Amino acid sequence: MTAPELYWLDAGHWDVFVAIYLFLGGLSGGAFLVASLAEVIGSRSGYEGYEYVTKWGFLTSFLTIAAGSITLLLHLSGPFLRAFTFPVQFTNWSSWMAIGTWVIVIFSFLVMFRAIWATFGTEATDDPSGLPRHVVARTGFEGYIDRAADTTRPTGLAAVAVQVIGIVLAVLLIVYTALLLSDVGWNVPLWNPNILPLLFLASGFSAGIAAVLMLSQLASDIDSHLVHRFSILDDAIIIVEIVVLAALLYTLSTGGLADTETYASLTEGYGLLLWVGVLGLGLVVPLVISGAQQVVEFLREENVLMTKRICTTKFGLVIAGSFMLRFVIIYAAIHQPVYVG
Repeated sequence: MTAPELYWLDAGHWDVFVAIYLFLGGLSGGAFLVASLAEVIGSRSGYEGYEYVTKWGFLTSFLTIAAGSITLLLHLSGPFLRAFTFPVQFTNWSSWMAIGTWVIVIFSFLVMFRAIWATFGTEATDDPSGLPRHVVARTGFEGYIDRAADTTRPTGLAAVAVQVIGIVLAVLLIVYTALLLSDVGWNVPLWNPNILPLLFLASGFSAGIAAVLMLSQLASDIDSHLVHRFSILDDAIIIVEIVVLAALLYTLSTGGLADTETYASLTEGYGLLLWVGVLGLGLVVPLVISGAQQVVEFLREENVLMTKRICTTKFGLVIAGSFMLRFVIIYAAIHQPVYVG
């Protein structure tokens, strides 16, 4: 029986730019899901504040997918170069590179319009901050964008269709960032095609909630009770993320030679980043902060300023943890030998 051959992934193709791109892609999809959720709940409940979350969610989603695309273009080399030849290989639906590129392009256009519809035109949110409108007003194009928003804004069933298509694309965007890794490194144990998409989906949605709510409360000063509701949702998703991460670690620790060596590299070589950064600061501490806030508000009258500071700290840690997760997923893999044969 021939002994398995070893090789290492080309570290030149898998640098920090890839981790940043994966993080921004997941954050963009997560922010879109938060905006869509706020849009649905706000339209049915009539509770004030959801419209601000919707607007800032779509704006955050658009800005992060734009930044992520630029990051990827700056990085382009090796396997990722093929991803942007999709006009030639667009029929290769077995490749997540081709599928994901189409998802990025279509999603980028859709979220751009959704951000415009939420910010401009007669039906746009009258946000106290007025920051996006103020920036555009200085260019002199505000009137043109208002008219374009009113002309293109869908209604009725068309609006529902746009909403559903956007949600599907947002989920695909987050999941694609995980499947892209397993598509390129099919024999890399850490890039498990069954578990990693679930982990990235939970992480992206959680980071999306954190980014959108932090921005909404800082820019539009939304009601603290509304922030609290989304914070509880974030807590639930964080718990799911912890469970999925534990499943990934268990799968690696009980697998074959490549799996167990990957587990050792992940928990020892990158143990500080994994246990302290991702699990500790990014997942457990935000849950502790949220629980402590519940106790404090129960025992004494709510302090709005303190609540805002606590939530900002929690959301900031969640966002940082989401990036550290993708960083360790990339770097632990490229520094671990891959077995073939």
